[in-house]
Amino acid sequence: MKKLLAVSFLAFATILNSFSAPSNQPPTSAEQLRSEFGAAVKAKDMNAILSLFYWKGISAEMKTKTSRQIAVEIKPQETWLSFEPLPADFPLTNELDGVRSFPNVHVVGLINLSSMQPMDDLMGLQLTYGEIDGKFYIAGTVEEVFDPHAKKSISIGMMVAEHFTKENPGTLTCLCVYVAGGKEKTVSFQHTNESVNNWRWGGLGDYIKSCKVTKISGSGSFQLTINENYTNVFDSGLVETNGSISYEKKD
Repeated sequence: MKKLLAVSFLAFATILNSFSAPSNQPPTSAEQLRSEFGAAVKAKDMNAILSLFYWKGISAEMKTKTSRQIAVEIKPQETWLSFEPLPADFPLTNELDGVRSFPNVHVVGLINLSSMQPMDDLMGLQLTYGEIDGKFYIAGTVEEVFDPHAKKSISIGMMVAEHFTKENPGTLTCLCVYVAGGKEKTVSFQHTNESVNNWRWGGLGDYIKSCKVTKISGSGSFQLTINENYTNVFDSGLVETNGSISYEKKD
């Protein structure tokens, strides 16, 4: 699931190193924008970060939400940052709770930001960036109400707890199908771990339809928990198996 500003990460995300300090004028190239954003994140300078956004048409509520999301990711000592070209199948428009949201610039790429070492699309914040009137900005998110009577979404999420040995680390794959705005979507990951660890995914939607966690290799146990509207609807408990743990929502 994507946050409103999205959530997805590259495997090669790295710790911040060398970037150019922000200027007082909007960047005139994607490269300049990436460099100035990197410098602002490294300095944990919220004013500089927010100055790189294109705020035209963005509500005060969305500005506040964006600021809070970024502050969470840059607050810790280490921050992971990576950039990627815009994937051909990337959904630029999102519909939820009768509200349609979309970026306010011509998007050319994605910025991945995380306060934790990222793994697939489970953690962190993803921003879009692009061009308008010959200048490059991080996109703001425009919201339009198209159905004021739409069913409101609830909080949904899953957690996988891993208990593997250092001598024989485990590899797990996970595939979850959830429904948001009446449409089925998926989230998946594969991870290798040599200790006790938890991986979480969550967001807003109607419900989680199914989820399957499979052990590919390793010695140890794992656990799957499904949460809807802040209540556990499924808890497998710790299971030591060479197979899978599956969840299917009952009608």
